[in-house]
Amino acid sequence: MVDRLLRAYLRVGLRGFIRLWRLSGHDSQGTLRAATSFGTVFELSPFGYIDGIVLREGYYESEVIVAISSSLGSGVLWDIGANFGLHGLTAKYLRPHARVVCFEPSEAMLARLRRNCALNRLEVDILGIALSDRTGYQTLHIGPPGNPGMSTLSPWSAGSYAGECAVATACGDELVSQGTAPAPNVIKLDVEGHELSVLKGLARTLRQDSLHTVIFEDSLGPDTPVKEILRQSGFACELLGRAERSQHGLENFVARRPPS
Repeated sequence: MVDRLLRAYLRVGLRGFIRLWRLSGHDSQGTLRAATSFGTVFELSPFGYIDGIVLREGYYESEVIVAISSSLGSGVLWDIGANFGLHGLTAKYLRPHARVVCFEPSEAMLARLRRNCALNRLEVDILGIALSDRTGYQTLHIGPPGNPGMSTLSPWSAGSYAGECAVATACGDELVSQGTAPAPNVIKLDVEGHELSVLKGLARTLRQDSLHTVIFEDSLGPDTPVKEILRQSGFACELLGRAERSQHGLENFVARRPPS
């Protein structure tokens, strides 16, 4: 009952939310359990950037999950940069016969991802590694409080980060050849500026006809390195219009392999 009241305050923009939050016994680390507009349920912080948009609007970047679910069928999805599982778990919920592999190197996000997976009673593969263009270890720059989704292996010079830690990295091609993960049919790629390195580590996979869709984040320019490597691999790129009020410096795109 209290959670429903708190969610209603957020969604209609009523004043006094923080006071009501504190009176209900929550602290700054507390979460609300809420259903998305697609039916999945997550534990969300009203003070987090992505979490807050989900609580207020029902989802975050729903254009991404629409592109995933319309392309996935019973195939294999790689959710690269899974965060707390919003897209990967929702894809599995919407397409229960698909196989979903979530890649997330942040320990804090991994813990949330696993809790949300259990909360929705979904079976997905969770790999606590980062994809890149080489196998080994690299420095993960942790996103600021309230927006851990900004964590990245390729920090922005103007970015603000809460800390660093070493994380294991792998090339996607090697994971496929070793049998660690099934070859993807659809990829969702959002790794805060490290996308090009991930795609270089997937050079062989990108040339396989079985991979037909890549949903990714990039700048608006038509000739960015990320779009170029996808075009060279046989994909055509298209801008996805944003569905929620989440405008920022990057946009979401879908790359599809034209039918032969």
